[in-house]
Amino acid sequence: MELPTGFDAQDLGEVLDALPSLVAYVDAAGVLGYANAATRTWLDRTPDEVVGRSVEDLLEDAGCPSSHDRLLAAIGGRAQRFERALTAPGERTRHALVEMLPRTRGGGDGCYVLVTDITRRVEAEAGHAASVVRSALLTERNVRAAGASDSAMQELFAIGLQLDRMVRHPETATAETAPILEHLARTVDALRTSVRHLIVESQPGSTSGAVRYVVELWSGGPAVVEGPVDDLAPEVAHELLGALSEILAAAARHAPEGLAVVVRVEEGVLEAVVRVEGGQLGDAPVGTDVEALGPRTLRPGATITVVAEDPLRTLIVWRRRV
Repeated sequence: MELPTGFDAQDLGEVLDALPSLVAYVDAAGVLGYANAATRTWLDRTPDEVVGRSVEDLLEDAGCPSSHDRLLAAIGGRAQRFERALTAPGERTRHALVEMLPRTRGGGDGCYVLVTDITRRVEAEAGHAASVVRSALLTERNVRAAGASDSAMQELFAIGLQLDRMVRHPETATAETAPILEHLARTVDALRTSVRHLIVESQPGSTSGAVRYVVELWSGGPAVVEGPVDDLAPEVAHELLGALSEILAAAARHAPEGLAVVVRVEEGVLEAVVRVEGGQLGDAPVGTDVEALGPRTLRPGATITVVAEDPLRTLIVWRRRV
């Protein structure tokens, strides 16, 4: 592509400097050869202060995770696309989409790097995932409340029939009063127990039911629950459902052919296993998006592992001790 008449390299530099995204060129040695003015936002330095320095040194100074392996892959000719969470001391966490494109001209001796702020998108997705969890819990709680109410109504109706019979046959009142009162006491006690159960246990509710609801919402695929999942502490159940929603949302963006989920508690370990059949977004595998979830879905003690079993299957395992 030729530049328009009168449009030179200085004009092109002004255009690049006006972009909010960081645009850079890295040579084969991993040294920054060019950077636009967005270095002030991303690295708190001017372009003149960063050009000529090692990318790894700059990332270390900025407190960013290393991208050495991905940088080498891009320099070697394989395009890279991934997300990074950037947290500076005392500052809000920012999320970045990093794209590394091999240089094809001049013998392919480096790569171009584009860093785009996606914090708003990530926060919006996290908010949506949280709303999905809240909806699942509310739905499960409503189902259980309806069941408790229906049972209580049936018992009260039966008591009403007993009272009606007692009114029509007063001669049996003495014999029937005690059983009726006992029946009523049992029903009231059961109703109170159900209400307490809903208040205590339904926060977050029947975890197994909420898991099935989340899976159905995102994929419609099968969900298997094994072990005492419903005995999880509310905060652990919330963490499980939040992580599961994020993983399924990330996988769903790749339009997979199928999703299967197993959630189990065994020997003090809680595990959510998601098997993804197929699913590609451009040339990026499903695992690319899922690996980027770590910074915003993992709490202390939890891990997430992505294994590409073969080109058509990806196994995602979220795990923590309980």
